Amino acid sequence: MVRQCDTCSKSTSNLKRCSGCHKVWYCSTTCQKSNWVRHIFACKPRRPITTADHLALAVRNNLLPQDPQTSKDYGFECAFTAENRSNLLGLYIGLIERMGIPAKTINDWRVRGVLVEEIKAAYYKIPAEFRGGYFPWFLQNQHVLNVSSGVDSQSNDKGNAMVRRAWRFTGGAETDSLEDIRAGIASMSQHRRTCHFFYGLLLSKWHPAPSQDLWMAFGFCSCTCEEEEMYLGGRYQDLIAKCTFNEFCDAFCSSHILDLFHKNGISMNVRHLADILQNNSTLKSVWLLKQFAIRTDEESAEGCIVVNPVGVDYGFMNCKKDSEIQALKKVYRTFFERPGADPLALHDAAIHGNIFGYLGSSMKLNAKYERLMKNPYPLPLLE
Repeated sequence: MVRQCDTCSKSTSNLKRCSGCHKVWYCSTTCQKSNWVRHIFACKPRRPITTADHLALAVRNNLLPQDPQTSKDYGFECAFTAENRSNLLGLYIGLIERMGIPAKTINDWRVRGVLVEEIKAAYYKIPAEFRGGYFPWFLQNQHVLNVSSGVDSQSNDKGNAMVRRAWRFTGGAETDSLEDIRAGIASMSQHRRTCHFFYGLLLSKWHPAPSQDLWMAFGFCSCTCEEEEMYLGGRYQDLIAKCTFNEFCDAFCSSHILDLFHKNGISMNVRHLADILQNNSTLKSVWLLKQFAIRTDEESAEGCIVVNPVGVDYGFMNCKKDSEIQALKKVYRTFFERPGADPLALHDAAIHGNIFGYLGSSMKLNAKYERLMKNPYPLPLLE
């Protein structure tokens, strides 16, 4: 009888049978360990299967956990938006798949109530440029894991408090349970869920960070510095105190938030804010470039992830190695951090195929950037 390795399907006479269930065979210890994430559920393990094992399986499948207790134990219940749940899954992928931390260890962290601290310790061992985009998000959203081993700490959980605050502010009943609130949020449209999460941030005196999609959606990417982002956050706080949640959601969905500001007598003084808020569904690629350039978390152990329009419009497609991506990214970051930098002027230079000429007029650039900054523009006119 010809047998195959249950992991790699290799046929050989040196296959070893699983000592737990005696039903599957492996060609090596490496294959056996690799498959254990899945096989533990069909085998006879010497220890109880934990929610960390379910988490590891979800990570291997690149899917959100389906087991309710796993979702609760590892923060997915408190990550109320699809974006946040995806970021949390990415954080665990880094721990389990990239760093090789076993489910048994992660379960131990959770049981001892040190999950947050150990996650941070594990990522801090990695150079900052290789930590990926999910860890910076986690540093700003640690509240999703404030529910610790066996202790019902929901009432003290900052994330739950943020959501409750937004729910009640937008018309929810004081008596609604957290489960009722979650069900209500889940039934909302995507636009309303986004606005509800934004309300939670505003009511907690926070504003979105560059690692969050809300930073783009609500125009914070147009700000020139952190102080201006705080100013914009304050204006939004004034707005939600004057308009209804329905008015805000409708304005966001129709790209008329600026009109809502004006209607409520709130003046705005953020350059280029209108370019984002009035064109939310068709953002210029320069704003994606800014988000990419000013963040250090876009790098990963497998290299930079460059959004496609940014790669084409701003020359990253010309980079032949990661060091060139990093160098080009640094040039753009330097540009955006300069006082008076005009992103729309850079956009105009890009669509006219003159990025090197535009940046070179105000920055000292090495000649190599002329090649790196080439793009397909201007496009030929169609006859």
